[in-house]
Amino acid sequence: MKRAKVLIIGGGPAGCIAGLALNGLGHEVEIFEKSRFPRYRIGESFLPGTLSILHRLGLSDALEAAEYVKKPSATFLWGRDQAPWTFSFNTPRTAPWVFDHSIQVDRGDFDKLLLDQARARGVVVHENALVENVDVDAADSVSLTARSGDESETHTGDFVIDAGGSGGPLARQLDVRRFDEFYKNFAVWSYFRRDDPFTGDLKGTTYSITFEDGWVWMIPLKGDIYSVGVVVDRSKVDEMRKVGREQFYRETLARCERAMEILDGATPYEEVRVVHDWSYDSEIFSGGRFFLCGDSACFTDPLFSQGVHLAAQSAVSAAASIDRITAHPDEQDAVHRWYNRSYQETYEQYHEFLASFYTFASFTEPESEFWLRRRIAESDDDRLERRGWFDKLIEKDQQNPDWSIGDFRDRASTMIAIGRHQRMELSDEFSDNELNPARVRWISELTKQLNRITRLEWNGGEVILADYYKVDPLSFRLEAKKVLANDKGQDMIKYTFDDEHLGIFTDLKEQETGYRALVKSLGDIGRKDVSSQIVIRLIEAGLITGYDKHGERVAIQDRLRFDGVGVEYEV
Repeated sequence: MKRAKVLIIGGGPAGCIAGLALNGLGHEVEIFEKSRFPRYRIGESFLPGTLSILHRLGLSDALEAAEYVKKPSATFLWGRDQAPWTFSFNTPRTAPWVFDHSIQVDRGDFDKLLLDQARARGVVVHENALVENVDVDAADSVSLTARSGDESETHTGDFVIDAGGSGGPLARQLDVRRFDEFYKNFAVWSYFRRDDPFTGDLKGTTYSITFEDGWVWMIPLKGDIYSVGVVVDRSKVDEMRKVGREQFYRETLARCERAMEILDGATPYEEVRVVHDWSYDSEIFSGGRFFLCGDSACFTDPLFSQGVHLAAQSAVSAAASIDRITAHPDEQDAVHRWYNRSYQETYEQYHEFLASFYTFASFTEPESEFWLRRRIAESDDDRLERRGWFDKLIEKDQQNPDWSIGDFRDRASTMIAIGRHQRMELSDEFSDNELNPARVRWISELTKQLNRITRLEWNGGEVILADYYKVDPLSFRLEAKKVLANDKGQDMIKYTFDDEHLGIFTDLKEQETGYRALVKSLGDIGRKDVSSQIVIRLIEAGLITGYDKHGERVAIQDRLRFDGVGVEYEV
């Protein structure tokens, strides 16, 4: 097997996970980290999908020994006069790498654990090595210059990954960063000593709590410590500068009464910190011999704790891409198209998800500057002109007279209803089981809508099997696959297909087929467990449209997708 040498900038989660994956795939790896670990980092709360990747990299024993706080869910006091709701991670373990919980960590400790694991497995690690320049102009090699103390040294390799965080040197050198006009926030935070107030199914949960000027996060960490942050509009910067960050933090946090109730008189014991430059993406995520990963490539609002998962997923994808290009150099352009598309679409998925929840809360909180700026109600919102998901909303608004973009908040309210508590106050009486009736009602209503479909129409002229890639969940190799597409450029990439599937959908195009008949046909060729999901995804992708016995279009509500929870693991 051909072996590549990969230079990785940054020893955080993105850099270490990329390094561990590449090392497992048989490649030579060097990590250049500007700091000496442990060092402080924000971002303590993870998703189950992150734990899944770490498990498949062989890190479960090390994580268990670290005794991090188990995170079963995320709980939201989201919107004034709204009952709490919980985004539960409880899901059937359909594979050994599907988790029904995540963890909360001290990032200084966790990042050192990852770096030590990478070093122990043969990855060369340079600490206190500040990367000053990166050269990616050559067609078949890369180089970087790293300074340690007063000495600088140039290193060469076959590929480079910039996992250097928001200050990633290659991302800045390429000048590809685009700041987001919608999530113009900043955060101020500190730490409190506070016993977890709950012993039941809320033990270990994180809290996100709205108030007039923004929202508050509360994350329980090992040792009865809570990370508590206040997220406010960037227009508040001058106010903070005038009174100082500590006074601004105390006074702003005090206005969130529900957070203060949970804190129950606890006081901060560490300095108050601030982070700006909140949300951004990149014009490109990879090209030639380079890949951008994690915060070097993009970051969006941390409401759902997706930052480290996006870093982990992009790291594995970059490793898989480099492995594929090394073995199949003629596929380099195709692999970069896949990486850029999959990364951008995952980022957009989070962006849309968050925008819906902000819009929902904006109709319940007082009309403050923060909430009015985070409401989507019009189709000419120029803050979202780069967002593909928003373009699809506008298209839907124009084509469907029964739907308007002002109904965007309903997409969040549907999910909130599934997790709604049965009481207005947080309580140890809460049990994950009390959410089951709402889950059953939602599935029942969806099934009823699907069963109304007596005719499915293929949209577009041809039924096509298009080229795509998928990361193997165990080996982390990038494999060439086929996905269903039409001749209008639309496709559905969640599931892969073969010639047998192609025949089913070619028949659907040429003869009348209902929902039940299609599900049966898919089941007959081994896709029974996911047949309904395939139909739903095809409807959402615009490849098929369903009609009832009266010829009326059957509307299936588009679901908000959130990678890294349940079985929504793209890597």
